[in-house]
Amino acid sequence: MNREEQKIKYDELLANHLKEIPGKMFIFEITKCCFYSTFVYMYKDERIVELYNRVSHHFGTTVVSLHIVGANDVRIPIPLNGMMTVKEFVNQHRDGNQRNLTPVYDLPLPVVYRIYYDDGFHCLNHPAAPVNTEIVT
Repeated sequence: MNREEQKIKYDELLANHLKEIPGKMFIFEITKCCFYSTFVYMYKDERIVELYNRVSHHFGTTVVSLHIVGANDVRIPIPLNGMMTVKEFVNQHRDGNQRNLTPVYDLPLPVVYRIYYDDGFHCLNHPAAPVNTEIVT
């Protein structure tokens, strides 16, 4: 296989993978209190405990806590739960009268939910929902 054929094959496999993500995975934008963000992908049937592990591995540190910011800027901790799936947590906070989990980006972009990550160093001094995301500490 020459370079051009390799590129075509690679692009095809990547495009197919990206198409499959919404049906199989959630995309979370993990946001630290310094406002640094990165995407973490989780299969819908994975457990919340695996979300904690994935974020820990991604940042190379132990996660102190994860939370979402719900209606009225209320911090909602994500329980370190070995039984609850990511899908159950998302459905619990996405549906219903009070939607605590809403997509970060507008359609037609893929659905991404924001999760805040506390590294245990200085995040507790920051507001639950930062007003000025240009501030870096």
